[in-house]
Amino acid sequence: MRILVLCAANPATNPRPSRLINFLKKNHSITAMGIDASAISGTEVISYSAYKKRNIFQEIWLYFNVFFKRWDRLIFTKNRREISAFLKKREFDFIICHDLVLLPIVLGDKKGAKVLFDAREFYPKQNTTSLRWRILFERFNDYLCKTYLHQADRITSVSSGIKKLYAQVYGVNSEVMYSLSEYCDITPSVIEKNRIKMIYHGSANTARAIEKTIYIMDYLSDEYSLDLMLVFDCSSAYEKFLRNLVKKRAAIGKKIRIIPPVPFSELVNFTSSYDIGIYALADSTLNLKYAMPNKFFEYIQSRLALAIFPHAEMEAFLRKYQNGVVSVDKTSKSLAQAISSIDRQKLMQMKIKSHIASKVLSYEQNGKKMQAIMRELFFKIPEEKEEVEYI
Repeated sequence: MRILVLCAANPATNPRPSRLINFLKKNHSITAMGIDASAISGTEVISYSAYKKRNIFQEIWLYFNVFFKRWDRLIFTKNRREISAFLKKREFDFIICHDLVLLPIVLGDKKGAKVLFDAREFYPKQNTTSLRWRILFERFNDYLCKTYLHQADRITSVSSGIKKLYAQVYGVNSEVMYSLSEYCDITPSVIEKNRIKMIYHGSANTARAIEKTIYIMDYLSDEYSLDLMLVFDCSSAYEKFLRNLVKKRAAIGKKIRIIPPVPFSELVNFTSSYDIGIYALADSTLNLKYAMPNKFFEYIQSRLALAIFPHAEMEAFLRKYQNGVVSVDKTSKSLAQAISSIDRQKLMQMKIKSHIASKVLSYEQNGKKMQAIMRELFFKIPEEKEEVEYI
């Protein structure tokens, strides 16, 4: 089968497209298309241009187009017209689209292809912490959802919370595909005698309130260390703020530091040397409230215990697999208290429980779901019920 995986990022390094490509290329002819796309073994890779930053006149024109609801001007930008030109020359059986703004382009030039849209978040509330985004793109994303979601043959989402939002607001059904990591054949690391090693990895932006993770160290004893593997896609002021917080704590003897990111392909193996994976992000936006992030499952694949703020869906996983702790409330002190309550024996048991869960919570299960979707779409064979109950 000829399959196109399309995203507005580098498909080789963006987790959801990358894992899907690695699974599908075993049995299908895959073309991956994205921005500044790098090579993927066994896969045809096509790049299209990144959008160039607007000058002042283009920015004014953007506001003008939004005011008059000229949505096509926002969809068919110069760089995205490269996608249309490509699709006009080629034919695919199945197109998997990973970004909402690309869906109209795919649907317009799909020819006879079936289209699956991967709703990685609830796009109408994608970046509500930004006033500019709310003014320019909130109504635009709402328009895209109302107009195009029903035209996709299938939709997948990242969590049951996001699934419910799309059903309630737009009346569309979706299949939950958690952002599961590929299975890694490793064993839990042994806890060091005088050190319990914690890690947080991910993007650093103000909506995620990374400072709350840093403040955890204020309430923990000297046997705990924390490494922050941050990708700074935030303002320079926020980056400086975070670095200063870390520097002040390190200066008084706290074992905390910011470390460079490792390549995506090495992330699980690298973090397997730690003991606890932290997820202490506030639900400052709707998407953060209902997120089931990559890192949650990457921590499990790394055979770590987890320590999280209260979150209904994540808590359900921890209750089932008994591999982590949840704070009483969303404060750094409360999470530190939850972490302190785990003795070393219990901590090792949690790491072993993550090891047991790693097979079930691996990308193989998403692969089975995708195979079932494709059987139903192309061969009209009713989708087989997934035997694995994640939670």
